Amino acid sequence: MLFLFDNYILDCERRELRADGATVPVEPQVFDLLVYLIENRDRVVSKDDLISSVWGGRIVSDSTVDSRINAARKAVGDSGKEQNLIKTSARKGIRFVGKVRQEAPTAADRQAPATQVATPLPPLISDRPSIAMLRFENLSEDRALELIANGLTEDIIALLARVPGFFVIARASSFVYAQRPTDTRQVGAELGVRYVVTGSVRSSADRVRVAVQLIEAESGNQLWAGRYDVERGDTLDLQDEIARRIMVELEPALTKADLSVIQRRRIESVDAWSHFRRAAGAIATQGWNEESVAQALNGLRQAIAVDPNFALARAFLALLNAFGANLSLVPDFAAAKKDARDEAERAVTIDPNASDVLGFAGCAFADIGEHERGVELLRRALELDPSNAQAHVALGASLVLSGRYDEGIQSLQFGMRSSPKDFRLTFWSMILANALGRAGRYEEALAEASSAARRDGRLYMAHVVAAWVLTKLDRQGEALVALAEARRIRPNLNLDEIQRYFGKRTTADLKPLWT
Repeated sequence: MLFLFDNYILDCERRELRADGATVPVEPQVFDLLVYLIENRDRVVSKDDLISSVWGGRIVSDSTVDSRINAARKAVGDSGKEQNLIKTSARKGIRFVGKVRQEAPTAADRQAPATQVATPLPPLISDRPSIAMLRFENLSEDRALELIANGLTEDIIALLARVPGFFVIARASSFVYAQRPTDTRQVGAELGVRYVVTGSVRSSADRVRVAVQLIEAESGNQLWAGRYDVERGDTLDLQDEIARRIMVELEPALTKADLSVIQRRRIESVDAWSHFRRAAGAIATQGWNEESVAQALNGLRQAIAVDPNFALARAFLALLNAFGANLSLVPDFAAAKKDARDEAERAVTIDPNASDVLGFAGCAFADIGEHERGVELLRRALELDPSNAQAHVALGASLVLSGRYDEGIQSLQFGMRSSPKDFRLTFWSMILANALGRAGRYEEALAEASSAARRDGRLYMAHVVAAWVLTKLDRQGEALVALAEARRIRPNLNLDEIQRYFGKRTTADLKPLWT
């Protein structure tokens, strides 16, 4: 079907938008949004309608929807002034108000390629990192594996859509390539994506082997590969288990790959998401110290300057301010706590239905002492996305501080198991060690603190926890050694700083060892 309006033709069969015979570059999701608006031009379309149709009902932020609406306006030359084709209705939604003619495509339309528009798409690197998940290929004669292959692909698409900052091509577009062998560079060019994920399944006796690759679309280079062998059992359980195991490895690889791309870019071409990823990368690669926190805070402020409605950046800024104040990693503790509260409130106001936003904001509130508000937001975050590992950990820590040790420790451990490759895992391990110590489970606490200290030699807090637990076990000599190591890593460490993060109880137990 062809939709004609002004000097534009929206060709649904060829999935093209043309203006005066020239192709207008448009992302697949923006194309779907235009089609939906035009097909429903007789009414005002709400954001919920758009999310249900274009995003398949997945949870997406308002800023994501707004960015696609703005891209649709730009594609059809809608300035919002002289040429207003997409009209906003306050608090109700949007409507396509241009005059539209509807025609069936002719043979010439189907055969004649459109000329390319003079101005190409801006480089993908200036937009959110995008990814296409191609359908898993069944390499065996076992036709039952077709169900697993298709279901597995859909599960991973859904899981990828939860990774903050990544734009995931819908199943309807990526599954087109299932019928023909296609070079991943061609897929990247046609779908406008930076990364392509491919995979295959094969069976052998009572086992299923799954292979997955993450490929940089432009170069065709393989960035990561994983292979998984599982016992064959119930199809749905098998499918869920494989998808979970793949995402445990794929998400960190994808984030690392994109951070590498961002670091190669000129500063003037860095967008809001790139600033956000650089901020997260500062903590992931340098640990928790004054320099990394300052670098991350600066990156998040730059992201917000580019996009003031970037709710996730504001929520992460709140979290870092709260952590920075409690860990004495920022120069002005009072100002940092005020910023944490203000940014958390602003983030939740901008995007109250995003699990990641609520998870970061809830943790920030809990860390500045507003535990009721923090727990409320963290529980909402988990209602929206039960797989949000950060929210599970933050909720567990908050429950422990309110004396609900068993429930809190269980939530902490669940969050850590949910994301076993997370760059925050060592820090979470230190938090769990402290929680176990508060619950009187000293041997477990010592093992967890020692493990955290081994994994990251810069994490002085793990040595503080180990020293405190050793005093409770009446092993004063070993406690002195652990505390000395914490002070070696952080020469300016003092009892006020320990009390700020670990509380009066821990400080009082360590004070006799302080010389």
